[in-house]
Amino acid sequence: MFRRNILSSYTSRWTIADALKVHADDPTTTMPVIAQDFPTMDESVMIWDTGALRNIHGQTVTFKGWHVIWSLAVDKIDLTNADIYDEWHSRNNRAYIGYWYSRTGNGADWQWGGRLLNTSADLRPHEWSGGLVMREGTGNVVDMFYTSEADSPINQSVPSVSSGQIFADENGVWFGGFETTTEMFSADGIHNANSQQDEYFDFRDPHPFINPADGRLYCLYESNVAGMRGDFVIGSDEQGALPPGFEVGSGAQYGAASIGIAVLADGAYKKGDFSSTNWTQLDPLVSALGVNDQMERPHIVFKDGLTYLFTISHHSTYSGGLGGPDGVYGFVSEKGLFGPYKPLNASGLVLGNPSAAPYQTYSHFVDPAGYVQAFIDTLPGVGEDPNNPATFRIGATLAPTVKIELDGDRTFLTEVHGYGQVYAQAAWPVGAAWDKRPAN
Repeated sequence: MFRRNILSSYTSRWTIADALKVHADDPTTTMPVIAQDFPTMDESVMIWDTGALRNIHGQTVTFKGWHVIWSLAVDKIDLTNADIYDEWHSRNNRAYIGYWYSRTGNGADWQWGGRLLNTSADLRPHEWSGGLVMREGTGNVVDMFYTSEADSPINQSVPSVSSGQIFADENGVWFGGFETTTEMFSADGIHNANSQQDEYFDFRDPHPFINPADGRLYCLYESNVAGMRGDFVIGSDEQGALPPGFEVGSGAQYGAASIGIAVLADGAYKKGDFSSTNWTQLDPLVSALGVNDQMERPHIVFKDGLTYLFTISHHSTYSGGLGGPDGVYGFVSEKGLFGPYKPLNASGLVLGNPSAAPYQTYSHFVDPAGYVQAFIDTLPGVGEDPNNPATFRIGATLAPTVKIELDGDRTFLTEVHGYGQVYAQAAWPVGAAWDKRPAN
């Protein structure tokens, strides 16, 4: 039986005691309720997980004055509300990565650019989340780190990267390249669970960044703790300081989410060589053993000498009778990238959906300035039968951007902005060598 001592001495725990402090509808940690008449960005596509073009240091950047975002997308097939409900809930089976561009970064101004990757780059049927990053020191080279996803449970999710070039003129933004994909690393059953250990294992959402403390390139990813599913012992490290008489709930041993991390070999980034031989997987930064089975889209913010680690999770993936809203959760370290981390706001909850609309937003991403983007998922039904899917309003578009203040180990919701509003912290330099659209 796998026990808790398989985890590294630096792996921090999100404990059961921490999760007991999660409370929905605190106004400082709750997304505002979205009106039923929200606008959509484009009626031809449905989108969900989204991210802004950024640099390898985490800053959101503009390119030649244009804001650029990527989104997981599917083309709309059926347009009646009831059909869209079914289409929306099977969207991952047709997912591809598309992109948008805008002069203002405002939701009303986003122009749909279409597919980002050529189909020749697809090693597996589906393209799932990651991040679009300008490669430092190269002019206009961009790397799309993403999840190459298949239907088979064997190595079904592989963090991967496809590289291309970004171009822009006064009329818009377009891309070249993105014709091949390089696999970065696979679940190894040692640092993270693989399909032989856990048929429901998670291994996706690569998030690369430069660690300012050592200048090396690391990559976060969603994972599960290595070990046979359901065989974990939930000991004192996982339980934390529980109240008298509290008993760990049945099924806690099935919560085994973790935030994984790998490091790239020195010199490989400048060469653009992200192949598997250049990556070393390390033990996870944070474990949610006993608490939750899914910590998606992990990402990092360095601010005021602190390291903030964010992830998203669902109410439905809590284990052992615990609960919390769908939303973004977070941890903070005073000692740098490898922790120790403690949960923000004592519980880990940073921004959750309100009880009145528990599925309204998801896939929140926190940028270095504290702006948080998310997509609208599903608003509650209206009318005589609110449980009828035909009365639900499917979002498939971007939610209002909000801002949080990061105050040590606490966070506070302080601002609400427009739908799909993106703010940049840096502008990418303009180079004469790529001012013109390439010949066909």
